[in-house]
Amino acid sequence: MASVLMGTLCVFVRESVCTAQLCSLSRFGIGLVLIGLYGAWRVWRRGESMHFNTGAFISGIGISLCILFYFLAIKETSAGIAALLPATGPLFAAVWEALLDHHLPPKRDALLILTAGLGIVLVSLLSGSSSGGQNDALGILYGLLSGLFYSLYIVLNRFMREDVSLLQRTFWQSAAGTLVLLVPLFCTAAPLLNMGTGWPYLLGIGLCQGVGVLVLVAFAMQRLSSLEFGIVSCIEPMEAALIGFMFYAEVIQAGQWCGFALVLSAILAKSVMTRQTAIAPLQQAEPADEYEEDYNKNLIS
Repeated sequence: MASVLMGTLCVFVRESVCTAQLCSLSRFGIGLVLIGLYGAWRVWRRGESMHFNTGAFISGIGISLCILFYFLAIKETSAGIAALLPATGPLFAAVWEALLDHHLPPKRDALLILTAGLGIVLVSLLSGSSSGGQNDALGILYGLLSGLFYSLYIVLNRFMREDVSLLQRTFWQSAAGTLVLLVPLFCTAAPLLNMGTGWPYLLGIGLCQGVGVLVLVAFAMQRLSSLEFGIVSCIEPMEAALIGFMFYAEVIQAGQWCGFALVLSAILAKSVMTRQTAIAPLQQAEPADEYEEDYNKNLIS
């Protein structure tokens, strides 16, 4: 669900005709207000505490810079390429976690990492045909920087204490993102209130891709490994590429479609491998009686 929502960001950012800095701030600022109000209600009615969490705050800095560079990439290159390059973040994070745990990723997972990475490289190298005279080289640089900060966000979330509630995690991440993004906003020449007719899109970015995505991502990260989360996240660039092709007439070469296909194949392969791993113990178990055998068959189904 988070990937699907993020796949529509290119539409909101471009149709708003606002700067990437303002779009990024709206994503975190609106979320901070709503989550802060909800947190205040929880503290008042249920007596819960909202302790400051350093890990959540630093991860919020990472995800805010990831979004800022992602929005800058959307302004400079095609939607599909801009959405695909941040996918390098989960791949880097999976490698970093394996190194921190003093072991290498399994061979099958390593093969999927290489497959998805090859697809990303193929799309990037053949990126000279974007519509509108966009600066693909600069857009690719912004996209890679987005992936770099995304990996920081993922690693910090995975190693965060389990007793940090979803509410606290989301609140401090939104607070950090808002504070960080205020700096590049005021460094630009565009006034803060110069939104024009783009305010509905800014509101949509804050509600849908802000609060909604942050909560869904935090929920998923508590239950998925970095590799699983990263591969599922590859749904986003596929969706963005189709949106850019259908609504913005962005030209995508055959080689680039092959790159997207490689990423999609990694998603499908990981899904099949996860299912086989889950049902293998049930298939190998020896049933104790006829009732248990029928039960196991239904469970495997």
